[in-house]
Amino acid sequence: MGSERIRLIILIAVLTLTFGGTRAADHYRLGQRRQPNWSVVPYEVGGWRGTDGKFDSVYGTDPADTSLLRVYHKAEAPPVVAYVGFFGDLATIIEVHTPEICYPAQGWEVRSARNPMARNFRSTQISPKGIIVDKNGDRRLVVWWYNAGSRPFQTRIRYVYAMLMMSALTGRTDGSMIRLETPLGHDPESAAIARIEDFQSMFLPMLDAALPR
Repeated sequence: MGSERIRLIILIAVLTLTFGGTRAADHYRLGQRRQPNWSVVPYEVGGWRGTDGKFDSVYGTDPADTSLLRVYHKAEAPPVVAYVGFFGDLATIIEVHTPEICYPAQGWEVRSARNPMARNFRSTQISPKGIIVDKNGDRRLVVWWYNAGSRPFQTRIRYVYAMLMMSALTGRTDGSMIRLETPLGHDPESAAIARIEDFQSMFLPMLDAALPR
């Protein structure tokens, strides 16, 4: 009888510790949730002037928890559309909401893949992915990459390792996608790439202050 009572006490203690640990982990994860501050991203960036855009059927539906969407113009050049989506749980969307999937789903044809010039973001060199898409003669260059928490990465495979490590060490699951898009018009692809490069060299330092670290 005494040994059964001891086993029962031990079992209750283990269950109590497990329950308490689970609640503590949940509270810890909730405490790690962060939010971007879009208000610190200026509408004028190094000669580029932006206006708020509207997420419409051209892009499908916005899957982000919160996002920034602006159309920036500079002189007579075609605009650059800047979209930054923030997700509390990036893992739930990354396999189904990526430009490689979403643009064809909205009727765009992927004509070719491009790798624009590597850039530094948050002291990390990144090589954004890029595609040329076409829909009824409307050709656009689309460039994007992701951030797992505050760490940039280019591919979904790298994301898996980055997110697993971040979640294990910090309890965070948030992340973001940065997507830049510009029409080609009658310009060569090299002109569109140069336009994206010029814009992001001005835009990314401002965006750095908006996204959580």
